[in-house]
Amino acid sequence: MCLILKICLVLLILPGALFEILTDQAMSVAGMKSLVDMEGLFISELTNYANALKDKIDTIESFLQKVKSKREISRKNPQKFVAHPLNGFSLIRRLHEDWTDTELLMSKKVGLSNLEAIKKGLDEAQPTDQDLDDAIMGVLLLHRFYNLQPVDIANGVLGGQKYNAKMSTLDCQVLANSLVNSNGDRVALDWYKTAIEHYDEERDGQVYREVFNFTLSDLYTNYTETLVAKGFIFAALNILRNVSDLDADLWSLQRKIYEYSKADIPDPFFVTEPWVGHTGCQGLWERRKYFSCFYESGRTAFLRIAPLKVEILSLDPNIAIYHDVIYDSEISRMKNISLPLLNGPLRFIYSDDYNLKFARLNEEHQSALNQRVTDITGENEKETSDFVIYNYGICGFRDSHVDNLELEDQTAELGDRLTSIMFFLSDVAQGGATVFPYANITIWPQKGSAVVWRNLNHAMQPNEDTFHMSCPVIVGSKWTLVKWLHQNPQIFSRPCKKEYKEFNI
Repeated sequence: MCLILKICLVLLILPGALFEILTDQAMSVAGMKSLVDMEGLFISELTNYANALKDKIDTIESFLQKVKSKREISRKNPQKFVAHPLNGFSLIRRLHEDWTDTELLMSKKVGLSNLEAIKKGLDEAQPTDQDLDDAIMGVLLLHRFYNLQPVDIANGVLGGQKYNAKMSTLDCQVLANSLVNSNGDRVALDWYKTAIEHYDEERDGQVYREVFNFTLSDLYTNYTETLVAKGFIFAALNILRNVSDLDADLWSLQRKIYEYSKADIPDPFFVTEPWVGHTGCQGLWERRKYFSCFYESGRTAFLRIAPLKVEILSLDPNIAIYHDVIYDSEISRMKNISLPLLNGPLRFIYSDDYNLKFARLNEEHQSALNQRVTDITGENEKETSDFVIYNYGICGFRDSHVDNLELEDQTAELGDRLTSIMFFLSDVAQGGATVFPYANITIWPQKGSAVVWRNLNHAMQPNEDTFHMSCPVIVGSKWTLVKWLHQNPQIFSRPCKKEYKEFNI
């Protein structure tokens, strides 16, 4: 039933479309699969287009070879050549028929259907400027959160691991230009330098110039002008001395910067401040000794025959991991239902969410998953059957926040959020940890497990120690499923206690 609903939604939205028309494409790894399909189609169409051109050229060259062989004979003595009746006849017939057909062949445009297919695909689902900005921001977050340097990122070395992925000169230049426009000149210089190092004239030169209207001299111009803007006159001059013969504009720029250098002002020094990063995202906090690991068997009757594996990370704030509490069949069902429903968050200048999409899913109260929530928390989950599923995009993350509701957003029926339950629906190759900085806790995504924490203390007041964030995903597709249980419906299931003791330890 869910699969039929998904298909119907797609058909209603996309009548006659080649691709699933998605928005905010960099915000979801699952959503970007359609871009892979798009480029696959483009490659196929361009291959067919190239083959059609090649067939046309082969036909023309075959005819050309034949007439050239005749020309070699006629060129030596034209009069003697046409004096032979067979030669004269063939010459007249060729000029009357063959050259007319060849002219028609030359004027015939090939590959129009291939061109139209690519044009249609771009019109329907080409990534927008905003999508590119989102992707740029994602890559730049690798430096901010993990102190990864441009040369390493461009070479596919992320957090000490080498991947079979590299960036091109054009990729690096786009990042550098973006940083210049956002006053990130210091890092922009590193990206310009990396862009130059990745350029290979034999491999890139012709295609870059003729297809992408890119020249190496343009890159050197942007690089050295940024250096000059930051006061590095002599550094820019030294670079141009070695490359000014590539282009007259570079030679002119060298002369211009040479005039600046006559002021004889030394280049400044970059003050390299110690990197103040998010050590929790790298798991560099001093590892806390776990309070307890045990099987929970007393919270509900069902747990007496199927206890849950629990790992206590903290008692104050109250944080625990429950292992193997959501199954592959449930994970697949949730993902499949959510795919056509995923949407990006509203865009604000100072947003807490970057490159992620979410969808609200309704689960029946009597479902095994909702019953498992009760087994985990001991709380009444019938207040709401909603879950929220998240899929992260290019280096997607959620900035530091608490799950408590603002007073104006609370209702008399529900009150504030008492408990957060976050299921991990996927493993993540690298990055994507959930961290609680005030508790020095880093939790890595582990498919099938769930993190549970209490947002309110014993007095039912917000516990600021539950301040947490979801670190940027470096490599992988991160899926989480979240449910919140509120305080007022739990008034009888969680009565106040004189002494706070959460777990049976």
